[in-house]
Amino acid sequence: MSMYQMFPLLAISLIIFAVLTLTGAAGAEWWEITFVQLPMVSTDIWNVTWGDVFLLASMGLLFVELLRSTKTGSESIMNHALSVVVFVVSLLLFIIVKGFGNSVFFLFMSMTFLDFMAGFIVTTVTARRDLSVGGGVSA
Repeated sequence: MSMYQMFPLLAISLIIFAVLTLTGAAGAEWWEITFVQLPMVSTDIWNVTWGDVFLLASMGLLFVELLRSTKTGSESIMNHALSVVVFVVSLLLFIIVKGFGNSVFFLFMSMTFLDFMAGFIVTTVTARRDLSVGGGVSA
């Protein structure tokens, strides 16, 4: 169970995006390919792309990560450290590697930033609260 707690879930999304982009298995610019077209009551047609699906799934993983960031312990600290690695790798891919410089990946990279920042902030606030409750430093 502890290995699961340490693994940053957004790494799954990063791996999927990287494999699809670097191998070209799903086609060039797969994130722009239409997944489904949904007719709306307004008579508009909503074109849902694979990039939209990718971002929606990644937001689900981000939600779980934010819930997990409220836990304390060594697994949680390791998760936060690995989340920083996921963000740094995402940032480098966005800046350096062809196929990653697009809005879909930028929004995903923003999610990895929010994940590691939320973990850092929650851990800091929790540590301050524990210190003040335990009679250490007052807030």
